[in-house]
Amino acid sequence: MARSRLTSRMRRGSGARSRYVVLALIVVVGSGAAAGDEIASATPPPLLPLAEGNRWVLRDTRGPSTATIAVVRRASGLVLRGLPGAGDLRVRARGRAVEAWDSGSGRWEPFLRLGAPAGTRYAVALSDAPLWRSLTVTVASRTAVVRDGRGRTLRNCVRLKLVARKPVADAAVEELVLAPGVGFVRIVEQTIAGTRVRVLSGLRLR
Repeated sequence: MARSRLTSRMRRGSGARSRYVVLALIVVVGSGAAAGDEIASATPPPLLPLAEGNRWVLRDTRGPSTATIAVVRRASGLVLRGLPGAGDLRVRARGRAVEAWDSGSGRWEPFLRLGAPAGTRYAVALSDAPLWRSLTVTVASRTAVVRDGRGRTLRNCVRLKLVARKPVADAAVEELVLAPGVGFVRIVEQTIAGTRVRVLSGLRLR
């Protein structure tokens, strides 16, 4: 009889321990799933941080000359200044894309579709920007690797290829490369003196 009671208590204890193990596994798995959801839902850094005062200095790979692209604020909103062929361009973030205001059409137009899948093609037609009036833009890569002018290797960059549907003599923007959380890291232009490649050498982000 004593042995029977002991066996019964052992079985009850084993059952309780099993329940505790199952509950512990549920808690661990649930916590892991929650952490995974949090990671999956984390917002990736913007490919073009648009904030007043942000500035990119790009150096010509063939010489000491530099060009500066900056974000300034005016009464109408944020303006991107210094991008080749674009002049002073009023811009706004739209999800992971950047739109530009075209006074000719009186509306916001596609400009940089930075969140689009690789292989995406779209048209850019900005009447106020000489080199951006008639372009076909292709998202050539979302995983480009670029070495900037400071010797840093930047990964998971978006590379945009630009082709003018109505070529401008001896002038064209052929490629833009932007890095997550950084912005412009490489710009390729066609000029009267040949192809010019500029890479990021200085950066200020706010």
